Amino acid sequence: MLKLKKAVSRICADIKAYYWVGIIFLLYFWGANFLFGVFCPQLILTGIPCAGCGLTRAACCLMRGQVRQAAQINPSIFPVAFFLLYCGYFRYVKGKKINKSGRILALLVAVMLVIYGCRMYCYFPDREPYIYYENNVMAEKIPGYEKWIYYPDSGDGNSSGS
Repeated sequence: MLKLKKAVSRICADIKAYYWVGIIFLLYFWGANFLFGVFCPQLILTGIPCAGCGLTRAACCLMRGQVRQAAQINPSIFPVAFFLLYCGYFRYVKGKKINKSGRILALLVAVMLVIYGCRMYCYFPDREPYIYYENNVMAEKIPGYEKWIYYPDSGDGNSSGS
């Protein structure tokens, strides 16, 4: 019971110390969704999904026990969930500094980028969450950007073979 009380105390202390991060996050979330209809800054700027696109939906599926669907949406959810559980265990249960967190985070990012690269190669731009977002800043500002995204080999945006 004492461990639980200490864990709750640590969680409350972190919330109290970093509540402003949550407020900024919510303001960005509401503003981005209101202005652009999406949350991801990379998607807003380039129209290309990022390595984290679909993680929230995958996490929701994982929490509902829909493991296969979580893996289809974004398989990076598994190493991310493991990392968060690892960090939560050391920070809140053990009350200790997280061992080798920088190295583990670097490995996590590398794994996510490999998964992202493979899935972008296989699925972009036609399969959720790897869909091109047409209402992006680059497409508005750079003539021919959207054609280049769809036909990168042609150079001029034309897909004719002659």
